[in-house]
Amino acid sequence: MNQSKITRLLAHFIVPVIFSITGYLILFVAFKPYIEMASSVASIFRAGDPGDTKAPAETIYDPNAAPAQVRGGDEDPYIHVNDMELPSTGVQYGRLYCEKIGLDAPVYWDDTYEILRQGAGQYIGSFLPGYGRMILLSAHNNSHFRPLKDMQIGDVIQFDTNYCNYEYEVYHIQVYDETELEQWIRAHLLDEEEVLVMYTCWPFEFQAGRKTKRLTIFAHRISGYDVKWRNVDEIE
Repeated sequence: MNQSKITRLLAHFIVPVIFSITGYLILFVAFKPYIEMASSVASIFRAGDPGDTKAPAETIYDPNAAPAQVRGGDEDPYIHVNDMELPSTGVQYGRLYCEKIGLDAPVYWDDTYEILRQGAGQYIGSFLPGYGRMILLSAHNNSHFRPLKDMQIGDVIQFDTNYCNYEYEVYHIQVYDETELEQWIRAHLLDEEEVLVMYTCWPFEFQAGRKTKRLTIFAHRISGYDVKWRNVDEIE
């Protein structure tokens, strides 16, 4: 086989492969934010046996510890971000309570499959309580979020964190298709309103195949301090 034939064969097979790999890399970079969002939001879709529920050793939440320092006086009380310990991936930083329905769930930063076996996981693209934006939590419907089936509008949820205790009042309950919920989250994630959003698989009864609907609870904050950033010369 002469050199020209070998060159043509290499061009015929190798060049398309190079272009294909390049194309996949471009698409991956372009759609990476959406892939990460979909992966995180989709983590609750696997609502099987929660398995071992032994809590991870690492936590920054202590219900008996003193809250973070409150600045600003009576007229403008707030917690400065420098006065609070921020959670890292897989660390428990709070707990959800609602005595009326029997809700009692540890809250972890991130919502991987392993975290959801331990309690409620927070999507890390959402915000901590007090930040004035969406707080997005998920958990399995056969364990920590099973009490949500009895939640009603007007119910109050206590959200204790390692820096402050908050309360949220339920104002809306809706069942979404999983795709519809994902679209809603993308559209409202950065809204300048503090809303606690909790979702889990629906229905709660056994269903053959994968469940594609999500019971979603919306609650607005009714107590607790804002978390703020301020210039150094403004800090007391």
